[in-house]
Amino acid sequence: MLSRIALAGLAVCLLLAQDKVKDRAKRKPDPNKLPEVTVELKIERDAGSIKLDGKARNVGVKPLDGIVLFFEFLEPGGKMISRMTTIASEHPVEPGEEAEFLTQTPDQVRAVHIRLDAEDSKGRYLRLAKSGPFTIE
Repeated sequence: MLSRIALAGLAVCLLLAQDKVKDRAKRKPDPNKLPEVTVELKIERDAGSIKLDGKARNVGVKPLDGIVLFFEFLEPGGKMISRMTTIASEHPVEPGEEAEFLTQTPDQVRAVHIRLDAEDSKGRYLRLAKSGPFTIE
């Protein structure tokens, strides 16, 4: 009797975990939809750091609740070795408007490329026109 209760409890836990995975999958951007953000990015190594200078532009039709960028540093095989976050804009970004950013991080010696991801300030995924990989100069 006890083992049936344990199995039923396990089944409920598995169903709840499966629902959480489905919820996360829903948050990912649909690749068939038009991009909401384009990013112009200049990346360079300089005196023990990596500098990231660029502009994020709202190319969608709706205002965005800010723009948060995630930079994933990749080694030659494409494996992510670190991730950095920067806020391009905390304020609403209207269609056609752009937000400039300048940030840096200590040099990631093995990093050769950067991949981008973006969200608004409320955590909603934003579709990027190009997510990379971008070469670190």
